[in-house]
This record gives sequence, C-alpha cells and structure tokens, in this order.
Amino acid sequence: MIYFDTFAFYTLFCSAVLIYGVGINKIADFQNGAKQNITFFTKIVLSIFITTIISWGVISTVLVPLKLIELYPVVSLLIFVCINVFLEVIVRITTGRETSEFVVSYMIVIIALSESSTLINTILICISCFLSFILLCPFVTTFKNKLKSNGQRISETYYSFFFFFLAILILIISVFDVSWLNSGVIQ
Repeated sequence: MIYFDTFAFYTLFCSAVLIYGVGINKIADFQNGAKQNITFFTKIVLSIFITTIISWGVISTVLVPLKLIELYPVVSLLIFVCINVFLEVIVRITTGRETSEFVVSYMIVIIALSESSTLINTILICISCFLSFILLCPFVTTFKNKLKSNGQRISETYYSFFFFFLAILILIISVFDVSWLNSGVIQ
C-alpha cells in the first residue's frame, strides 16, 4: 500500500511537471509525431532507469560509507552524461534522429535519488515522475488544438494561456490539500 501511495503522490498530487516545473518547456513544445515521440520517450526512460540504478548503487556503496553523500548530484551527473551520450549515439546511428534532451531526465533522476530511501522506492519515483510528464501530454495537445481551432497562432499568447492553463491544473490537483478540509480543524 505504501508503494501505491508513493506512486499516486508523485504521479498526480506532487507532479514533477506541475509542482517542480520539470519539463514545462518540453511539454509546451510537444509535437504529435508518434514515431519521433516514441524514440524520444524510449531514450528518456532508458537513461532515467539506467542512471538511477547505477547512481543508487554508487551512492549506497561508495558515498555513504565515505560520508560524502553531498556529492551525489555530481556523481549522478557524471553517470547520467555518460549514459545519455551513449544512448544518443545509438539513436542517431540507428534512426538518424536527434533526441538530445538533458534537463527533464536529469531532474527526474535527482528528484528520485533525493526523495527516496530504497532502490525500489527510487525506481517507483522515477516511474511516477515520468508518468506525470506523459499524463500531461494529452492535456497540452488538446489545449494546443483548441487554440488552433479558434484561429490563434502558436506565439507568445499561447505560452501565456499555457501557463494560465497549468496554474488551473495545479489548483485542481492541490485543492484537496488544504488544512480546512482536514477533520479536527473545525471543532
């Protein structure tokens, strides 16, 4: 049950995109090309999972015994860069597409490593953060299509409407997390 609570928390209530702001720029410029998106998302998933597992192993076996836990962002960055470059080379050789992406994947790895206590919990937080990114894509596509059907171009007004749309989504998700809804406050 605790794993379900963690999954629901990081997927819906504490969405990596909406609360932490991870990947807002990628979500705003999301395109509907299925083939390109599958390659892009597959590379992101592989880089996140491989980096998280290797980083967790290095942190728990090397940094914790040496009491150098403050260096975990640097260690995870070095591991992430190596894995990301390797996967980027494989994708460019096999498909000829460029899938370079850094911030979303690395921030998900940092969130998962800093807010977990076990390897299973770390992997679960990675999955949840990535799913929060994926779950927002249909909303953004619908929002973008609605603006295009009204005759508006994708310009500066799109981004202002987009951030207003995200603010409304944050309010909808967070409305139940207020103290006056808790029992025992009003007696």
